[in-house]
Amino acid sequence: MAHNPPHTTTTGPRDLIDVYLGKLREEFHSTLDQSSEYREQLSTVHKELAVYKRAFDDLQLEKDKLGELKANTEKRCEELEKNQIKANRVVALIDGDGAIFDTTLIRQGQTGGHDAAKMLADHIKSHLFSTAGASDFQLWVYVFLNKRGLSDTLGRHGETVAKNKFEDFIIGFNQAAERFMMVDVGNAKEAADAKIKAILENELRMPQTMKVLFGGCHDNGYVTSLRSHITAGFKDKIILLPGYTEVANGISDLDIPLLTIPDLFVPEKFAPVGMAATNMAVSTAWAAVPMKKGATPRFPLAWARVSPRQRSTSPPGLDWGGSSESSEDADEILPGPPVPAIHKGTRHINPKLVKNPPPCTLFYLANCRHGTDCKYGHDYILNSEHYAEIQENAKKAPCPTTNKGELCTWGDNCCYGHKCPQTTKCFYLKLGRCRFIGSDMHKD
Repeated sequence: MAHNPPHTTTTGPRDLIDVYLGKLREEFHSTLDQSSEYREQLSTVHKELAVYKRAFDDLQLEKDKLGELKANTEKRCEELEKNQIKANRVVALIDGDGAIFDTTLIRQGQTGGHDAAKMLADHIKSHLFSTAGASDFQLWVYVFLNKRGLSDTLGRHGETVAKNKFEDFIIGFNQAAERFMMVDVGNAKEAADAKIKAILENELRMPQTMKVLFGGCHDNGYVTSLRSHITAGFKDKIILLPGYTEVANGISDLDIPLLTIPDLFVPEKFAPVGMAATNMAVSTAWAAVPMKKGATPRFPLAWARVSPRQRSTSPPGLDWGGSSESSEDADEILPGPPVPAIHKGTRHINPKLVKNPPPCTLFYLANCRHGTDCKYGHDYILNSEHYAEIQENAKKAPCPTTNKGELCTWGDNCCYGHKCPQTTKCFYLKLGRCRFIGSDMHKD
C-alpha cells in the first residue's frame, strides 16, 4: 500500500524514515490482529466441520444399514411374490354323508381304503395336468362324515360286509397318505356341512391354494356358500367333485367345471329298498292264489275308521289316522328304510278287518327311528298301489323343515309336502288354521 510522504519543509530523511516505519508498524499490528481473528474463526470452522463430519459419518452408517435392510426386504418380497404366484396347494373337501365311497371298495377294508385314496389322487393329478399343466403340488383331502349313521345305512341296504369293514376302510384311507383325513363328525345335524364351509372359505382365500375340489354336490344347501365365493372372485379355483351322477339343483346352475371319477363313489342315492323287496314278496305270496285270466288283484284297505265326511277316489278305508303326519322325525330321514322282510310277524292286507295301528309313513317311505317302539305299523306287506297312496297322503302333511322356513335338503325327494295341496284356494289358510305355515307354501 503506497503512502505519499507528508509535505513539509522542516523534516529530513530521518524523520521520513521514522514516519514510514511508524506507518509500517501500524500495518503489521493490524495484520497480526486480523491474523489472530482469522485463526479463531478457522478454529471455530474446524470444530464445526468436525461436528458435521461426525454427523455425516453417522448418517452414512445409518444409510448403509437402511440400504442393507432395503435389500433384505426386497429379497423377501420377491420370495413372497414367487410363492404367491406359484400356488402349490390343492384341497379336496368331501361330504362323506352324500358322496359315499363305492361299497365294492368299502368291502375290501383297509385295502379298499388305500385303493380309494389312490384313485382319488390319480384322477385329480391327471385332471389338473391336462387342464392347467400343473404337476408340482401338494394334495390335501378332507372327508367329513357321520360314521355310525353311514354304517347303519349300509346295513339297512343289505351291505353287511361293507358295514363290518367300514372301520377298516377308514383306517386304510387315512393311512394312504399323510395329508388324507377321513373324520367322523358324529350325528349332529349339518356337522359336516359346517366344517366343509369353514375350510372352503379359508382355502379359497389363501394365495397358496391352487384349486379346491368340492365334494358336496348332492346338497343344495351349499349353493349360497358357493355363490358367495364366486361373487368374491374365486370361481376359477373351484372344481366340483360329484359323488352321485345327478348334481343337486342350484349347484348344477353355477357353471363350475366338474371332475367325475368312475367307480369311486356310489353313483345313485340309496333308494328305499322296502318298496322293491315288498313288491317281490307280495307277488310271491299271491302267486299261488288262483285268479281269472286278466283279473287284477285288488286289496281295498281298512286300516282305520273313516269319518263319514271323508271322501276319496282312492280305495276305501285309507285313513292314515296320523301316520302321515309330519313330525320332528322327518328331520332324521335317511336315504332308505329297513327292508320289511316277510317273517312270522308280517301280515297281508285283509279288507274285512280294520287295521290298527295304521302303517307307519316314515317306515315305508324313509326311515323310522322308533323301530319296534313306534305306535304305527311296520309289519304290513304292501304293493305298489299302497305305496303310491301312502306317498299321496304324506304329501298332504307339511315338511317340518320347510314349515320352519328353512331349506329342506331332500328337495323333491322329501316324503312330506312342501306346498299346500290347495295352494291359494286353501280354506283353512283364511281361517289361520292351515298346517302349512312356511313362506311360499300356498303359492301356485
